[in-house]
Amino acid sequence: MTDSLLDAFERALAGLCTDEQVRRSEAGEDADAQWQAVDALGFTDALMPAEQGGAGLSLDDAFPLFAAAGRAGLSHPFAETVIARALLAAAGHAHRGECLAIATAQPRQDDAIVCREVPGALLAHQVLVAWRGEWLLLPRALAQATPGAWRPQASASLHWSSAAQAVFRTAADADADATAICNAAHAAGMAGAMARVQAMSIAYVNDRRQFGRAISQFQAMQQELSVLAEQADAAAFGARLGCAGAGFLPRPLLAAAAKLRCAEAASRVAAIAHAVHGAIGITEALALGLFTRRLHEWRACGGTETDCATALGDALFAQDTGAGQEILDFVRLRLAPASA
Repeated sequence: MTDSLLDAFERALAGLCTDEQVRRSEAGEDADAQWQAVDALGFTDALMPAEQGGAGLSLDDAFPLFAAAGRAGLSHPFAETVIARALLAAAGHAHRGECLAIATAQPRQDDAIVCREVPGALLAHQVLVAWRGEWLLLPRALAQATPGAWRPQASASLHWSSAAQAVFRTAADADADATAICNAAHAAGMAGAMARVQAMSIAYVNDRRQFGRAISQFQAMQQELSVLAEQADAAAFGARLGCAGAGFLPRPLLAAAAKLRCAEAASRVAAIAHAVHGAIGITEALALGLFTRRLHEWRACGGTETDCATALGDALFAQDTGAGQEILDFVRLRLAPASA
């Protein structure tokens, strides 16, 4: 991913994702038109092979695009669409410009398919669901939707009566882990959103004046912003780790580590940002809430902090190198980008 291409993408998103437009799409207004404009940019096919009309990028190459979408505030599941299109292309399915969400079905005794808290589900046209060893491409319009907790007009829990409603289905490859995909995609979006929250906080404290000077000059405020910057930068590093690799699919342990680091950082970043802004931060006058709500939603969706920590802990304790340096060996052999 060259700087010139990334700059072009960011400039386009800046025009398509103004604060007012983000609010409208979050409310379900003009969301399809916004998606068509985003899809027309061509970046949604970045991971597809060149012979199928894509750019043939790796997940690592596409990470800056995912972070840029999060930083711009794009309401749609952009990263999920990019990865889903590559996965479906590998299975021989051609898309028609749809926006795609990705989810894992809850275990059930009957044939109903239930996916909990899918980010951007109400803005997506189809949902790629991992279900009983298969990928099912299900029309979102056929699902019974329960509004999401954080973005009730953009996200939802979905319920389909059976797999017969799928417009396409294929066997799931062992390397295609839906939770890992969501972890990597959400971590990248969180990193971008935290960078935007940091920029908004810095701009606010430089503009806001108290006792005759900008509040950014007060030591207590500088301390808070330093912690925010530390967390946001650490999250960006962790999110990049989650997209490390040469292919278009993330490694589950790297994705879990990325999501865990970003989720931990998001809690502190959101709290500090709202403390810095004060009461105005929760009003519609500022866009801060658009980003902090999304950070909390991403924390709770896909693999939660507990899920990610458990996956990493289980993998660590399953490893026995016999060298007495299990933790160091685990990081070196299982979590280093080069090992991916």
